[in-house]
Amino acid sequence: MPLSIRNILFYVLLLGLVTWACVNPIQDFVQIDSTSFTTIEADISDDAALSKVRLTSSSNRLTSQFSLPISKAVVILTDQNGVKTTFTEGTPNGTYYPVAGFKGVVGSSYKLSVKLLTGQAYESSVETMKAVPEIENVITRFETLEQYSKVDIRRAGFSVYLDFKDLPTEGDYYLWNWKHFEKIRLCATCTDGGRYDFKKFDCVQPRFPTDAILNYMCDGNCWDISTNNDLNVFSDVLTNGQRVVGRQVARIPFDNWTPYYFRLEQRSITRSAYDFYQSLISQIQSSGSLFDVPAETRFSLNIKSLTNPAEKVIGIFNVFSVRKKIFIIDRSKNIPVGELPIISVTPGETYTCPPGSVGCQEKVPCFESNTRTKITPEGWVF
Repeated sequence: MPLSIRNILFYVLLLGLVTWACVNPIQDFVQIDSTSFTTIEADISDDAALSKVRLTSSSNRLTSQFSLPISKAVVILTDQNGVKTTFTEGTPNGTYYPVAGFKGVVGSSYKLSVKLLTGQAYESSVETMKAVPEIENVITRFETLEQYSKVDIRRAGFSVYLDFKDLPTEGDYYLWNWKHFEKIRLCATCTDGGRYDFKKFDCVQPRFPTDAILNYMCDGNCWDISTNNDLNVFSDVLTNGQRVVGRQVARIPFDNWTPYYFRLEQRSITRSAYDFYQSLISQIQSSGSLFDVPAETRFSLNIKSLTNPAEKVIGIFNVFSVRKKIFIIDRSKNIPVGELPIISVTPGETYTCPPGSVGCQEKVPCFESNTRTKITPEGWVF
């Protein structure tokens, strides 16, 4: 299964610290001279919906993926003219957003400054936003990967390919992301005989668990959000100024016959971001020894600590321009005979209030998160 960017960061961090331990002692997988690592994931874009800064503090135990949001930080973005934009903490905790309507400008340069309540201060290098070409054409094609069995969800799916014209300037770098929104009816599932607590907004388990599963419907419109969980980057070093044809940017599952809402992003990223993501890809795909990979490639290439120059910071200051294309993939056409979708079925029963009950609730709120929203997706036509 493809790894998410966050999982990739964790995995390669663990690899790098095996080597780094030679100069920074680790006992029982606990870093001795620092209790945790600060992670700064900063996106500055010319799309108002994409600019944000996420601050987290990783667990001091390297075998854990647990991390805590860092709240009440001062986050400031400064452009080449000295104009400052303050980012304010929003939802979820530890995520900071600019003022409404803020957009980065192609050709402008930016620097990020972060100061924590603990006094720790961080600063990025200056990064310039480069233009990005339009997505010229997108095609989808049903393909099977014969190395997987027919009961494996990875076997059958729809590959997405695009064409674009690389800009004439040298040193252009690209990254592709996508999102899928799926409207849902059920917003909570309680297993082991549990019931949903509408005050705690969570399932409460009984003293003696059972096999019962109860599903709770949403109290309004709600969509689940899924995204790509692999890294797909490209350099124009061999194709400068040429038309790039048939670049694969996604693989869509064949898990239903229903239409598939797909939002594709083509980003023009900086050299620092490209090198950072490419190093993560290379490390995950490497079959060599854990000690073959330089430790410094696990950590940020363009963010440093001002208060402790020796501190290792995880993450990237990512300045990019973006072009989007929204389309619907028809998963009912041009399917070879004998190929069927692997459709998952939700077990259990849907909860309904008993007849005559007073004050009973049976529908659960749709809470905003990285994987769920009650806001109608852009271009939704169903």
